[in-house]
Amino acid sequence: MKVGIITFHNYNNYGAILQSYALQKILYNLGCESEIIDYNCNYISKPYRYINLKQKGFFTYLFGVIGFICYLPRKKRCNEFRKLMNYSISVNNSNINSLSNAYDYYISGSDQVWNYKLTNFDKNYFLEFVNDNKKKLSYAASFGLSNIQNQYRQEYAKLLSKFNKILVREKQGANIVNDLIGQVPEVVLDPTLLLTQDDWINVSSDIKRKKEYILVYQLGFSKRLINFTKKLSRETSCEILFIPFPLGKSIKCRPLINIGPKEWLGLFKNAKYIVSDSFHGIIFSVLFNKNFFAEVSGQHKNSRAENFLSQFGLKDRIISNDYKVQLTQDIDYTVINERINIAREKSIESLKNMLI
Repeated sequence: MKVGIITFHNYNNYGAILQSYALQKILYNLGCESEIIDYNCNYISKPYRYINLKQKGFFTYLFGVIGFICYLPRKKRCNEFRKLMNYSISVNNSNINSLSNAYDYYISGSDQVWNYKLTNFDKNYFLEFVNDNKKKLSYAASFGLSNIQNQYRQEYAKLLSKFNKILVREKQGANIVNDLIGQVPEVVLDPTLLLTQDDWINVSSDIKRKKEYILVYQLGFSKRLINFTKKLSRETSCEILFIPFPLGKSIKCRPLINIGPKEWLGLFKNAKYIVSDSFHGIIFSVLFNKNFFAEVSGQHKNSRAENFLSQFGLKDRIISNDYKVQLTQDIDYTVINERINIAREKSIESLKNMLI
């Protein structure tokens, strides 16, 4: 059986790359041959274009362009990691139809592939280019939204109704699908959680540090995250490593702008503490059983992370203005790991059944 995956694979974001790798790895474990469809969505890959400014507004556009520039130093190492994955021929919007009958099944996901704000409502992520609706599947697809604006609802319903099977990443996504087409899809784990800690260690690369460190992985502006990190460093005497660098306030730290996914994993694996506002930053903190703290309400507002923390009983790790948890108190991962193992087995079984 041959499966084609369409997702955000060519964006130099660690979470995007690692979830792409994880889904392909699990499909391989299930006995499937798979390729990531090497599709280039210009709205994502070229955020500096005028159409992006027109659609997003100035400040969101500016933040996107700055992000694009900041990601350039890591591009070489990201491309090195991509050599671990199998890809189709490169396609774009004008010729993706050439792959319309290339696979036995097509999977859309994971990541926010159904977020019209991120893709400018690119319908290829809804597998519109595929001729046979029986081949259309999704795994852990995310809308990244709590609702769909009225102007898009009819088109969303039309596209989603053509899927043979839909599996989503968040409960909010399940509610949207139910509201649009009257089906309640199963909520499954992000692909990164389908692999074990040992699986990720096998593709990690250590960056040796003499001192214990606090790793901060920050995507959005947040003074509170930085103030919290300062406090944590004072209490623990740990040095601070920042990926890529502080956003919102200055802090004494070592910025890391050119590391690849392997080094990123190694830094998470060996950190004493982790502070992050990233969904995948929080996921990997948990996968590596780290003492971590999560910012979910800064500029990079993260309901996905909040839902994940709630699901596994970790809401007390959310940073707030009156944070009361003892900073150096270790997290007991015994029950959490058991819950993740159960959810992992269930999600893999759902993926497997979808392909029968």
